[in-house]
Amino acid sequence: MGVTATHEQYDAMSDDWRMMEDALVGPRAIKASGTAYLPKTSGMIEAESLAGTDNSPVSLEDARKLYLAYKDRADYPMWVKDSLRTMIGLVSRQEPEIALPERMKALEHEATADGFGLQQLFLRVVSALLTKGRKPLLVEFDDSGNPYIATYTAETATNWRTSDAGGRQDLALVVLKEPRLKGGDEFEPEYEDVYRVLDLVDDRYRVRVMREDGSLIGEEEFPGRVGGSQSTPLTFIPLVFAGSTDNSVDVDEIPLLTMAQSALMYYRLSADYYQSLHYTAHPQPVISGIAANEELRVTGPMAAWTLEKENAKAYYLEFTGAGIEATRKAMSDQRQAAAEAGAKVLDIGGQESGEARKARQSDQHSSLYSVCVTAAEAIEQSLRYVAEWMGISPGEVKFKVEPKFSKEEVDSAMLNIIHNVVMANNAPRQVLFEAIRKAGITDMSDEDMELLIEDGGSILDLPNRAAT
Repeated sequence: MGVTATHEQYDAMSDDWRMMEDALVGPRAIKASGTAYLPKTSGMIEAESLAGTDNSPVSLEDARKLYLAYKDRADYPMWVKDSLRTMIGLVSRQEPEIALPERMKALEHEATADGFGLQQLFLRVVSALLTKGRKPLLVEFDDSGNPYIATYTAETATNWRTSDAGGRQDLALVVLKEPRLKGGDEFEPEYEDVYRVLDLVDDRYRVRVMREDGSLIGEEEFPGRVGGSQSTPLTFIPLVFAGSTDNSVDVDEIPLLTMAQSALMYYRLSADYYQSLHYTAHPQPVISGIAANEELRVTGPMAAWTLEKENAKAYYLEFTGAGIEATRKAMSDQRQAAAEAGAKVLDIGGQESGEARKARQSDQHSSLYSVCVTAAEAIEQSLRYVAEWMGISPGEVKFKVEPKFSKEEVDSAMLNIIHNVVMANNAPRQVLFEAIRKAGITDMSDEDMELLIEDGGSILDLPNRAAT
């Protein structure tokens, strides 16, 4: 397969990354994917099959409209995007500890290819780790010899390989897929996929840009230590894979994946639920006692029907919807599962020390705390690569974030996520109450929380009440 070959971990995670991307876009992307997220019912499949026969009274186009109506009624909730916004709001209050040598000072306020500083880069990395579990960061120099950190998505790092270097596993190959302008005009540009191949040749860092067929675009480069000079080539690949639990080359778990999966299951259940409600609200007219070819005009539910035959009868065949309640219960279960998943990511583990908390959470799951720490470590390593490239001691560089989430701040954010998820579709209050207890915010009974609401209080005030 050549340069288009993909790593086995990439293949294993690509579907989840695609789903998370669609989850962030929301209903537009989910519904545009059609049967990938919402399969057709057996009846719809049969209707389309019969529509293709010669004697079918239904056209194929009409048969396909059955699925379109089914999909349009379905409801995909924005739990992932709303939860991400709450978490990033919490992270944005953290103040990184930054120390840069004089020649690198400009990076503090202009560190990315699009001109944003280290604080914004940190938030971008945290966001990517929460939703994809991975964020590649590549150190580059622009045409003026100024360093910057190029960011890639998890999906664009298609292949990688490590090699043993004195007992340590270092990157030996990374393949990054990126779009390149191919033609078109200023209003309709055309792009093609090209591959940036980073590897080591005789301990020299090499950069090649290749087409899908493996042909080179331009010349291969051996970037040097100072602004691209080839006199003293680099001996390492200046790329860091930021991860949700650590910054190794292996793909990490996706912290918000469970919530996205619950939202997707809710979407499928809602299609059945609203389809059932639709059938319940629109009973099927049935007429017996007249020939099938005799014309009978039905002009609306308030119009009278005239039946010419003495034995003709008209009645409604009603859909009882016996399974509606079970479907609604399953939807509530998915709401609660999503709320608990969001609360789990926000877990800060009480009064544990930073290292103890990070170790415990790395064993169990990726939390917002561990994501902040690994994101900061990845940025610091990238800055050290910049220093090494510029001939500066890496020890002069520091980018550190020790998250200081107060219990009240976390409880408020956690409660906001639970409240938004559970109440978004008017779930019973008991579902919200149970999710709040499982999140460890309160041990109040359903009755006590009902009394709180009846007295004019708000569930969102629970953390403040606990603090006082």
